[in-house]
Amino acid sequence: MGQWTSPPTRRELSLLVFCVAIFILAYNIDASLRLVGLSAPHATLSAPIGPDGRRPEAYRDGLEDEIFGEWDWEAGRIAGVKAAEETRIKGAVGKAKGWGSSAKGWEDRYVHGEGLTGRMAMWLQGVGEGRYGQLDAELGLTSVNDESLKWGENVPRTTVVKHVPGYTILDNVMFAFGTLFVVSDEPDSMPPAEELGSSLVDHSQPPRDIDWQILPGWNALSKLGTYGGRIHGVTLMSYDDPQSTDARTILALQRLYSTLNDSSTPLSPPHRLVFPSVPTFSDKKPDPDDGAIPRRRSSVGIHPYTFKAAYPSLAGALFSEDYDDFVGMNTPVMFDRLVIADRGASARRGGDWARPFTDMQADVAWFEPARRAMEDALALGEAERGRAGLGKEVTYLVNQRGLGLDAGVRPAGRLRDEDHKALLEALKGLRRSGVHVNVIEETTPWAERMRAVVRSAVTIGTFGDHLSDAVFMRPSLQTTLIELFPSGTYIRDWQVVMRSMGHNYIAFQSEQKFSGDSMPAVSLSNGEDVHIDAKAVVRAIKEELARR
Repeated sequence: MGQWTSPPTRRELSLLVFCVAIFILAYNIDASLRLVGLSAPHATLSAPIGPDGRRPEAYRDGLEDEIFGEWDWEAGRIAGVKAAEETRIKGAVGKAKGWGSSAKGWEDRYVHGEGLTGRMAMWLQGVGEGRYGQLDAELGLTSVNDESLKWGENVPRTTVVKHVPGYTILDNVMFAFGTLFVVSDEPDSMPPAEELGSSLVDHSQPPRDIDWQILPGWNALSKLGTYGGRIHGVTLMSYDDPQSTDARTILALQRLYSTLNDSSTPLSPPHRLVFPSVPTFSDKKPDPDDGAIPRRRSSVGIHPYTFKAAYPSLAGALFSEDYDDFVGMNTPVMFDRLVIADRGASARRGGDWARPFTDMQADVAWFEPARRAMEDALALGEAERGRAGLGKEVTYLVNQRGLGLDAGVRPAGRLRDEDHKALLEALKGLRRSGVHVNVIEETTPWAERMRAVVRSAVTIGTFGDHLSDAVFMRPSLQTTLIELFPSGTYIRDWQVVMRSMGHNYIAFQSEQKFSGDSMPAVSLSNGEDVHIDAKAVVRAIKEELARR
């Protein structure tokens, strides 16, 4: 079986030689074609790459379509943004992300990516994630490789962008070992440390060296080394102690940051809020083995729901424990942009919390980004927005427990019981005249309370931080806050805020009405209940609603 029975015939030898010759010829032809780049596989690999980074459509396969998608691409646009997504982005930029995006055509510029430097680059959701600390137009989106800096012997220098005592905007602020460093080659040109911050131990005193330092450039390398971390974007920081942190804290920070806004360069939304002196929890630390005791979070002067609804771009609040974490790293970090408020520093120079309102200029629409974000969070449609614009809704914020926003933390005014009842009766009469009246108790759920305030043209209540929600009223000729004080008492806080937004403000001191520029002298409360003339208050409401 394994042996040839006869030698191959001439025909068989001819077929064998022919097959070998064909194989050799085909192999050499294929090798030659590969050498000159004319083979089909090589031609596929050599297909030209289009401006969108993809191969021409005839050369694409299923895997490429699966990875990249099948949508069309147009030069200058964000790939893959469909019409619905484009509309959503425009709305987000124009409303929730409208920190200075009022320039005509900005939304369209954003979607098309026209005229944007790297520091303004944004992801599809409109959340700013670009580099904001430098103005280099070549910078793009950040990556994990950008979270650290190696500056070698050239430590980044700090730039003062805006400053009044206690309220400052700084670029490239170094933070190391618990100290904020302002690095400058001309330290005498920098604001003194006592105008930037206070001692974290005693906020009435100037900062210690461990709190703030103006660091000469020649000494920066020995203090800070050659590398460090980087905190991108805009950081809001309130250096105040817990007792000074209230409803006006974040408003002052927002107003301060808004002073940078102009119609040509939109501001990125802030990214985080830091409270170096405020602990995460305000109650006494419980037994670690007792998990049944709920913790009470520290107050930052604003309801936590309001914080998240009105400032969606903020990653959240960082408290003193978070601040201390940076200290424990023993590695410097650089804040790209730091917007900082310190009432102690302002007070030592004869000012108060209101310096960003009284000593600095900002557009009357400075609060619009937060207000519109609140509208969107409450899902108030155009119909309800129009309803607010009619000026036919009034909200009475009841405060008969005499408490501020934080229930038991900040005392505020309350009406005498008989005056409260009289005001409720007078408001019923107003309702019969066609005005929608909301009576919001202290226990009213947050969403119901905020919907009422946002839709209202007039908000009324006794003095105190519970009136802070009135800043979310929609701007109109009728938009008015009416604040009720006892005789001999007047606090100008909410007048300053409301006037900065272009809203009307009326104060009742007992039965006497004050409006416009005729305000009483500032005088703190002695704790007595508020007496009012309910009919006079309702008459003032009608006059404001009649404005045209």
